[in-house]
Amino acid sequence: MNRKILMTTLLLLIIIPGMTTAFTYNSKEFKHIIGQLDMQGHADHELSTCSVKKIYYDEVVEMLNGGKTEPEIIQSYVDEYGQAALRTPGGGTSGWIAWGMPAAGVGIGSVIVGVWLRKLTVKKAESKLETKAAWNSEVEKEIAAKTFDEERRKLF
Repeated sequence: MNRKILMTTLLLLIIIPGMTTAFTYNSKEFKHIIGQLDMQGHADHELSTCSVKKIYYDEVVEMLNGGKTEPEIIQSYVDEYGQAALRTPGGGTSGWIAWGMPAAGVGIGSVIVGVWLRKLTVKKAESKLETKAAWNSEVEKEIAAKTFDEERRKLF
């Protein structure tokens, strides 16, 4: 009989804390979920001064204590705010698009800068050629013009 009482007591000590666990800000599950949420750009704000972050914290604790799982909570925020609700884009087509857009932007930007630099160097090279052909002063230009006229008169 004593053995049954001892086993029942041990079993209750193991099971009851797990059944009555309420999630708090210090819970591992809570921290994992909060770490994934962007909180409308307030994720890096101080909790004591940011009311939006406080609302998110309270909502997540309430959902965890209400029995929702981590994927359900994350999905509820994604359904409400889209991929912008997350700090990093999630999986699926929209997640891949979100991951690929910065790379595509860098690629397109590199092409635009490359074309612009090429045009700039070509334009600069053309302007150097034009300056080489130009006269250094008006006096030299008049002397050369007179010399060409005299030579032309000699020939004709």
